[in-house]
Amino acid sequence: MGADTSSWWLNALSATNVPPPSNAGRPESTVVTGLAPETTYSFVLRTFDEVGNVSPFSNVASGATAPEIPIPPQGCAVPGAAPAAFSVALDSAGAVVTWQPNPDSLTTSLHVWRAVGLGGALALYATITDLGATQFQDPSVVPGNTYRYRATWSSDCGDGPATSSETVSIPATTSSPGTSPRGPTLSGSIHAYPNPSTGPIQIAIRVSAATAQPVHLNLYDAMGHLVAFVAETTCAPGTTTIGWPRTTRNGLRVAAGYYEVLGRIGSTKVRERLILLP
Repeated sequence: MGADTSSWWLNALSATNVPPPSNAGRPESTVVTGLAPETTYSFVLRTFDEVGNVSPFSNVASGATAPEIPIPPQGCAVPGAAPAAFSVALDSAGAVVTWQPNPDSLTTSLHVWRAVGLGGALALYATITDLGATQFQDPSVVPGNTYRYRATWSSDCGDGPATSSETVSIPATTSSPGTSPRGPTLSGSIHAYPNPSTGPIQIAIRVSAATAQPVHLNLYDAMGHLVAFVAETTCAPGTTTIGWPRTTRNGLRVAAGYYEVLGRIGSTKVRERLILLP
């Protein structure tokens, strides 16, 4: 805070909803809300009378807010570092959380934590047990909302250090009450993960229509050649995840390179780029 308390006071933020002082000699307290977790705050008090006379500064009181993610119990051995390169972005199927697969020997899973709104309470949202995974697709986001994510490597008894928060805002729908949405109504979308990948791929198929839709998906190489049949099925409204074993239509392993999944969900054309690693 520095030695110049007056300068610090003029640049500090004021706590809101502080009650007026009561009679002299009575202990008082208040709860300051809206603080960031895992942060140390310093507080100084001054009082004013009805004509503006002001008291000297009080002593400085400091305290730290509680962590958002539970502290592991005493004696619990946990991974020593937070997931690296943690980020979140939008794609055609929702929010995609990514990280680098760098667990230590204590790691048993990755925990994805999510809060709705910048000030919402963080809660455990997903547990990823595939330690080679690099992505998690969250299809449950709602247009018009903002979501905040953090991640931890977890052992059998607790969580290691958490990443910093990453946020994403989902665009609101373009329709207004009593009007039709702009543009054509989409039947659905797809999202492939992990991407890039060294092995099999999961395809999240999101049907946004009110009824089940036929799904037809194929894999093409960079020259436009048909490589593999990915899906030929019908999916109910919501999200259905299918596995593609990274094999060609002849049953051979698909070589490393750049590919595209192209097809339709109902009448909607869908497309997803894939990078397959050796």
